[in-house]
Amino acid sequence: MALSSFPDDRLPTLVAPAPVPRLTVHTVDDPRRGEVEAFIGRVYARRFGARVTGFAPTLVCLRDPLSQQIVAAAGYRRAHQGTLFLQRYLDAPIGQLLAAHQNGAAVAPEGIFEVGHLAAERPGEGRRLIFLMAHHLAVEGASWVVSTLTEELRHLFVRLGVTPLALGRADAQALGNAASEWGSYYEHHPVVLAGQVQQALRLLERRQRSAGAAS
Repeated sequence: MALSSFPDDRLPTLVAPAPVPRLTVHTVDDPRRGEVEAFIGRVYARRFGARVTGFAPTLVCLRDPLSQQIVAAAGYRRAHQGTLFLQRYLDAPIGQLLAAHQNGAAVAPEGIFEVGHLAAERPGEGRRLIFLMAHHLAVEGASWVVSTLTEELRHLFVRLGVTPLALGRADAQALGNAASEWGSYYEHHPVVLAGQVQQALRLLERRQRSAGAAS
């Protein structure tokens, strides 16, 4: 091997790739879970004037690799562990609605995951969270993901190449007096949506490859 010689001032500069946020998981007994809850609460208060008083059993977040500050977070619960929050908006059990969209084939509750509390400081971190969380949920055994998404978040998913299945409108009246804690959230036209995890992963990965090829 022959190495060309360069004067000191002409040495090529090697730039290390910037570190990227990684997904971390926080269960109910995790000592750092409180930070994630506080982050979600701040984002919802700032965005909607909402007061979040309950959280999903499992929270996930992305932290800035340098400052370790949280930049995006969400939560999820499994249908077989109890009634999903979004069930109150629906006219039929979630499993029954999903089965109707796959030729009547039963959907095991263990494979239905409800995702909520989606919160991000910047849109780019929200997109990264969605991609990493899809992989995480697939590993955890999710076949379907259901979520209540505002109009803005629905547009984000469409830009990512994913068009979820609409199951019904999320009506504030379903919450009774508790609706007042959500500030302006219901003015953003939330809808209950569902998506098959493996199909969404394929679409997200295709989008990521297309973005990489264009850069």
